[in-house]
Formats: sequence, C-alpha cells, structure tokens
Amino acid sequence: MADKKSTPKDTVSTKPSLAEQLTKKRAELLAARQGLGSTLQNPHAISALKKDIARILTRINKGEK
Repeated sequence: MADKKSTPKDTVSTKPSLAEQLTKKRAELLAARQGLGSTLQNPHAISALKKDIARILTRINKGEK
C-alpha cells in the first residue's frame, strides 16, 4: 500500500511561533515609526523590519498551501 502523506509536525508547531514573531516585529515597527520624530539610532531599522515582516508572512502563507 502507498504511504499516506501527512503534514510535518514541525510545520504545525511553528505556526504559533511565526504568529508570535509577526506580532513582535509589527510592534517593533510601530515603535520605530513613533521614534521617527526624534533621532533614530538606526535609520535603516524600519526597512529591515518591513523585510522581516514580509519574510515571516511568506513563511506563514507558504505553509498554508
């Protein structure tokens, strides 16, 4: 008989951690944007955070398919 393919267990367990990472990065992005009025220590932090958020969303969406 053919073996039945099942979803990897690690994929299921990483979804909450990816969601947690996404929430954390979005909070960091909000804090960085609010800090724009004053001097920002790393002006490239906002673009780096946006890219991190996009990477996390890609991993979440790729796992759903």
